[in-house]
Amino acid sequence: MGWRALRPYLAAASVVGLLVLAGVVALSHSDAPVGGAPPVSGSPTPGVTPTPHSTTTQSSEPTKDPVTTEIERLRAAARVAPGPPGRRITGDFSQQPDLYAAEFVRRLLTQDYRTSRAEHLAWVQSEAAQTSEPLVIGLVPKELRDHLAVYSVTDAVSQPPAVLGQNEWTALGLQDAYTTVRIEGVTEPMAWSTAVSSGRISDPGITGREVAAAVTLHYRKEGKAVTSTSSVAMTLNIQGPPTRASWGFVTAVTYSSLAVSAS
Repeated sequence: MGWRALRPYLAAASVVGLLVLAGVVALSHSDAPVGGAPPVSGSPTPGVTPTPHSTTTQSSEPTKDPVTTEIERLRAAARVAPGPPGRRITGDFSQQPDLYAAEFVRRLLTQDYRTSRAEHLAWVQSEAAQTSEPLVIGLVPKELRDHLAVYSVTDAVSQPPAVLGQNEWTALGLQDAYTTVRIEGVTEPMAWSTAVSSGRISDPGITGREVAAAVTLHYRKEGKAVTSTSSVAMTLNIQGPPTRASWGFVTAVTYSSLAVSAS
């Protein structure tokens, strides 16, 4: 069970929810996720199978509660140092929430598997921002909150995350794979608007957005260039004025993808 399945506000979507870990109350949807594997999962690519994060085994030991398990996963996740400041989102994109959300998702999902995954994650960490909003940070321990941004785009159990693991990244790189992204729209989720209007959001700098995009995976199959395109929806929390000078990424809340074409 991944951390996205531990959000209480998702009960209406038939998702088991036990822990507010990131953007929980505000960004959750009442509809079911789009579903499907992410466009960079390698599903259309021969020989690339995402590695499961966990397997179910019989054990006589007491089962840990999901809250404890998820915090342990976050605590054990690899720490990532920020990348060069020169790669950060700047200009108009950093000053308006819709523009920032769109540009962040575009850059996040534009992945060249022939290059370093570590550098891509370092860029994510350089965009990381923190919030004091209880409905966003929930039960995340204070000492772990600065790791939440990268964790939210790399950790998953039921489906591959927005940024694949190192093994999958390397395997795709051997097939000269990379992605291109077209942003199709940015909206403020109704659940977030409702939470704000009802006075449940106390941090004036936090907001939520949903970004829709078409992501095309390019790779080589038997020496031929082929592509696979997926429709992606991602909801995220971002933090900006008046609590910080420019917008930054707090956490990915949902990430879903549906394959729509291949050539």
